[in-house]
Amino acid sequence: MLYCSKCHVLCESECPVCGNRKLTEPKAENPARLATADEAKADMMEGLLQDGGIPYEKRAAVSAGEASRRVYNFYVPCCRYEEAENVRKVVFPEPNTEAAPDAQPPEEQKPQTYRVKGETFEVMPRRKRIFWRAFSVVLFIVVVAVVVFASDAIAGWIKGLFA
Repeated sequence: MLYCSKCHVLCESECPVCGNRKLTEPKAENPARLATADEAKADMMEGLLQDGGIPYEKRAAVSAGEASRRVYNFYVPCCRYEEAENVRKVVFPEPNTEAAPDAQPPEEQKPQTYRVKGETFEVMPRRKRIFWRAFSVVLFIVVVAVVVFASDAIAGWIKGLFA
């Protein structure tokens, strides 16, 4: 199976939700959309996933029907999708064709550290990064000025020796 990174769906050749044909091989930790369920079925599915020890994420979804109807999308890691599919078949005996977009897509979590040649560094906040860049520019200008004035003084001193 291939993975649509936009919709988080496992499919064969084309994403059934968005029609995307640029699918990738799923990584074990990628979240795969298992099902979209209303409140009653969501509670049942949540209980079965917990009983099975399957990690999942339940996100509120945008309902296409009634405004009062609460709908949820369930996501499981791709490596546990087969087990979760068996749970889905218990709750939804026929394939679940409803696909509702998430009400609020999850924020992409930026890494707090990064590694360069074996060293670990902290990600700097934007303001701190701007400060240190400006400080570096000013320091560079000061160093260049000191070198120019020092070389001028040394050249004047050498010139005075031979005058």
